[in-house]
Amino acid sequence: MIKFKQIILITFSLFTLFIATGCSPITPKYTVTIDAITISNASLSPESYILQVKDSKSNDLRSKRYLPYLDTILQEQGYSKASNGSLAKQTIYLDYGIEKGNEATETYMEPNIHIGFGYNSGFNHPFGGYFGNYNHPFFNNYYDAGYRTYQRTYIMYNRYVHIVAKDQASKELWRVDVTSEGQSKNLRKIIPLLIQSAKPFLGTTTALPVELVVEGAKSKKE
Repeated sequence: MIKFKQIILITFSLFTLFIATGCSPITPKYTVTIDAITISNASLSPESYILQVKDSKSNDLRSKRYLPYLDTILQEQGYSKASNGSLAKQTIYLDYGIEKGNEATETYMEPNIHIGFGYNSGFNHPFGGYFGNYNHPFFNNYYDAGYRTYQRTYIMYNRYVHIVAKDQASKELWRVDVTSEGQSKNLRKIIPLLIQSAKPFLGTTTALPVELVVEGAKSKKE
């Protein structure tokens, strides 16, 4: 039997935890897989470039949102943007998107807690005995706990970015493929993150696909 003061303490602790975490910043984390290759299986020096998107994305307004991220990481890695295509030694193409995966079912358990109060006519008696039970003269608190099993079905999505560099003869020089699997379909947040993850691998070759855990932008928990 849990005493009345203990229940008050538990209730206060749960309330404090809710206040402390309810509006705290949440930093999402994503597992990304990166696979990079060059024509010579060695690192290639940065060169002048122009940017384009894959033909199927040419009319996609979202490309105007994502291309600046690619511009930034290319220049941070030493590439120089050409004023026109005839001066560029490389044309770098960006492709991005999302593919629906399979449904998955998750089984989990949550505590089923009930705290309540009931009437009790007992009281503290200085000499113990029948009347020595430690009970409030009007209320008897009680605590019931257990676990309930839940199931949740969700869809996993494969979010991807492909960055491909070609020379003036349209021959592939290098490419970086970045993928991430998860439940979110918010490409506005995820695509820039995938582009940023490709930065150290531009113009390089990975012996095997590299898996990284990266942090997204912090957001307030509603």
